[in-house]
Amino acid sequence: MIGKKAILGALALVLLLALAIPVQAGPAHIHFLVVPPNPAAGLNNLQAMEGFRNALAETAGGYTEWGPSQGASREGGKLKRQTNFSYLVAADRDLTGDLVKLIQKYFTAPRPFVLHWTGTASIPLGK
Repeated sequence: MIGKKAILGALALVLLLALAIPVQAGPAHIHFLVVPPNPAAGLNNLQAMEGFRNALAETAGGYTEWGPSQGASREGGKLKRQTNFSYLVAADRDLTGDLVKLIQKYFTAPRPFVLHWTGTASIPLGK
């Protein structure tokens, strides 16, 4: 017969193992945004940046700003170099369409670049 000490020891071991397993809050939708430095018509740089940041926080609950970034793309067979601002946004759902509209609202960007993939978050996401 198994003794009380063995049962308590096994329960303690199970509890320690459960606490050692990293907690993951669940799926996350990760978005990498490239934002041009040109404000939309009728906005100055400060209005565009502050409005965009506030809208990101409202839409996704927060953001990480990577700041100025350099990039290039092929357009018409030629390499076009660009200076932009880059952001990361994680959410509990795919926000690609909403983020494209926000970029277009605050910046001159006929074709905004938003890259989306899924991952796992260590904290719950959402507003």
